[in-house]
Amino acid sequence: MITVDRLTAGYGKLEILQDLSLSFAAEQFSAVLGPNGSGKSTLMKAIMGVNRIFAGSIHLEEQQLVGMPTEAISRLGLAYVPQRENIFSELTVLDNLQLGSRSLPREERPAALDELLELFPILGRRRAQRAGLLSGGEHQMLAIAIGWLSRPTLMLLDEPSAGLAPAIAIEVFRVLQELSQAGITLIVVEQNARRVLQYCDYAYVLREGQLAFQGTAAECLADEETIKGYLGVH
Repeated sequence: MITVDRLTAGYGKLEILQDLSLSFAAEQFSAVLGPNGSGKSTLMKAIMGVNRIFAGSIHLEEQQLVGMPTEAISRLGLAYVPQRENIFSELTVLDNLQLGSRSLPREERPAALDELLELFPILGRRRAQRAGLLSGGEHQMLAIAIGWLSRPTLMLLDEPSAGLAPAIAIEVFRVLQELSQAGITLIVVEQNARRVLQYCDYAYVLREGQLAFQGTAAECLADEETIKGYLGVH
């Protein structure tokens, strides 16, 4: 679904990704792993057109994304959930969801909200609460829900379990797995490699802006050199 070919990208004059080539399959839950500074978030932002591309290409199927503005990329069916500043804290949960549904035709919005609240029942119970008062897990659920409301074919999520208690992080990944099973392609950057590898289909490990490993989740967990050298888990 997404093909990255010889991509060099970064910020200002700084090159973070260097001559990176990889591809993400449609309807697959893919994890992008690696130590801090390896280029994981830079890759996500490059796909969404929010950082500098020095060289290379990114294709969504046959559509070249390099050079397109972010809003145009979003209209192709991509939803990006950044790690921070991903909800309006001063608005209620329902206000955030209604804003998230504005890309849908007006007549489809009520049904979409009803479907969403079945998938995220905690948000229904918190609908009148100010979003800034949500717990960490509820906050992340709301951010994912807003992304889902654009009816994307591809969702990119940056560190969805960051700062969450283990039980809450498991619930977040359970929801992501449900979205994947419903046919949404997922690309997830995650620091907790062992946790996400329990849920994803495929993994890519970056090191210093280059691809160090790719394979199924099971292959990644079985590769002792990758686990110890690049992921920091044992």
